[in-house]
Amino acid sequence: MAMTALMPGLKVEVEGVGDPQNRVVASVIKFSGNDLKTAQAIEAGLQPTQAAVQTNKEDIAANKVQIAGNREKIDENEQEVSKRFSDLSEYDVKYDATVYFDSGKSTISQKDKDALSKLSHDAVSLKGYIVQVKGFADSSGNAAMNQKLSMDRAQEVIAYLLQSCNVPLRHIVAPGAMGETAPAATNETTQGRSENRRVEVKVLVNRGLSAGN
Repeated sequence: MAMTALMPGLKVEVEGVGDPQNRVVASVIKFSGNDLKTAQAIEAGLQPTQAAVQTNKEDIAANKVQIAGNREKIDENEQEVSKRFSDLSEYDVKYDATVYFDSGKSTISQKDKDALSKLSHDAVSLKGYIVQVKGFADSSGNAAMNQKLSMDRAQEVIAYLLQSCNVPLRHIVAPGAMGETAPAATNETTQGRSENRRVEVKVLVNRGLSAGN
């Protein structure tokens, strides 16, 4: 058989003599057909595995690039939101409510719907009011997922204010997705994480108009 038949994993019997470098110079090499089949099967199984390992390495590298890109987008969003809400520094908070959510969810409970309805009813009596909505998430999961989840929660609250509380769209500031930033409590405990899964709603009035309300 050809020399290529010798492969890792093949059991062989060698006859030969030693040379000055303490190597064996083989004159006869023997192996069985069954052992050759076994070695070939092992080698065939290793090739796909090696390919899969390489593919996994490439996927991991691509994921790292994607994660870095997501982090940049999240940072940009946080800066934009901070700037937009910092522009509201000339406003006073008249009413506020905090809506809490189950882990991974954006469904508003009936209790919180009632609180939003009351807040909306009270806001109607104010002149020139605006409603600020910020969504948050706890630290469970990855940052990109939590960023999206915080936006979903904020948009769910806005949809309820528009559709069920009849708050005009012109009175609502574009929602802020805060992700994991500015936690209200520690994320190391179950209670703390439940406090961080929230949407903060504030009814604001410009200080110039506030005296007349």
